[in-house]
Amino acid sequence: MLLDLLIVLQVVNSMSEILRNFPLFPISIIVFPGEIQPLHIFEKRYKQLIAEMEKNNGAFGIPFVKDGKLCEYGSGVVIHKILATSPTGEMDILVKGVNMFQIIDIVERLPEKLYGGGVVKLLNEMNHLVSNTLKRKFDKYKTQLAVLNKEKVPEQIPSFKNIFDIAGQLPLEIEEKYYLIKSENLLSREHLLSEKIDFLLMINKKLEEVGYKFYLN
Repeated sequence: MLLDLLIVLQVVNSMSEILRNFPLFPISIIVFPGEIQPLHIFEKRYKQLIAEMEKNNGAFGIPFVKDGKLCEYGSGVVIHKILATSPTGEMDILVKGVNMFQIIDIVERLPEKLYGGGVVKLLNEMNHLVSNTLKRKFDKYKTQLAVLNKEKVPEQIPSFKNIFDIAGQLPLEIEEKYYLIKSENLLSREHLLSEKIDFLLMINKKLEEVGYKFYLN
């Protein structure tokens, strides 16, 4: 138990990286590292942003908007795939989370751009290593999911050792995500994910049981 607590209190990187003139696209979603989310792009300024990100393989930020208000935290993302583009330039795309950040300053428009941006601090230290207990529980969930989906169970589960990397693999509600990044207590983040995985394990077990009984009938 003591070893688990020591691991939880470790950080990935104690130095916080500052990014300036970082492109921002405020919207009411949170995208954790490794997670993929769809976006519909229709405003002229964001058409420009996405076109530039695609050309330069760049990253941009999605500050979380809660109840119409811009929050201080957000998700750094890259374009994962462009699904469709209309004759008017509207796009349906998939973005993939790469990191989390905190806004230090924001401007309505970046120089010579239609879109806004700002100064952000990457929250590398917040993406801390999880305890062995949570890691084992997450591995159990991934194995159970593979069985439920009738997929081949991998001999070795891909290594997800950090809090946001694991969170990005779970079906969290937006409020759960917001609590996770806003919380200053490392143990409370672990507790939230542990309870969520326990709930998912229970639901998946019930689904397995229902599927088995249905098969018998």
